[in-house]
Amino acid sequence: MIPDALVGSQAVFTAGFSNLSADRFLNNLIAYDIDMLVDVRSRPFAGYTPHFNQDQIEVLAARAGLRYLYMGSELGGFPKDPGLYDPHGYVLYDRVAAQPWFERGIGQLMDGLLQGHRLALTCAEDNPRRCHRRLLLGRVLRERGIGVAHILANGSLISESELLDEEAAKPRQLSLFGGEPEPQWKSAQPYFPAKHAENDSVS
Repeated sequence: MIPDALVGSQAVFTAGFSNLSADRFLNNLIAYDIDMLVDVRSRPFAGYTPHFNQDQIEVLAARAGLRYLYMGSELGGFPKDPGLYDPHGYVLYDRVAAQPWFERGIGQLMDGLLQGHRLALTCAEDNPRRCHRRLLLGRVLRERGIGVAHILANGSLISESELLDEEAAKPRQLSLFGGEPEPQWKSAQPYFPAKHAENDSVS
């Protein structure tokens, strides 16, 4: 069921394919009336699930009645520019969000919504809590008044408001100088391109 807050409003969905079959994944999208699948992987290949390679999922999505759009160059989680990473290999999302190519990508999503499309952003990661679909793209879209919800691998849906409530309920760490330290806006895990050169299923 779609959350009440998203009914009748502009909203973007996200969905990680994990190790699902193509049929199961696409049926999850169809259940929420998705008509456009937006691939936001930096590298659109999946070694363990080759049916999610770009050339295959594009065909399978079309057969299921969905349009496929690859936008990993604009909205991928692991950009090529080393200046967008900290010394530990974390992606610095504030720097990514300031890039012209990122802004163009967000603009394309907004245009798709204005044209009446129901979008789902996809990459390999199932858990939105640690994925750039939510941490980067979802945050930017929310700041522009767009609702965000996440389709999980089991077919259930969790809204962004539920995740925010979940985070608010967690105990906070106080700094030595009082108050709560402001967390840096960055990826949930470090990424080093050289280390992952052979990993073809990154976001």
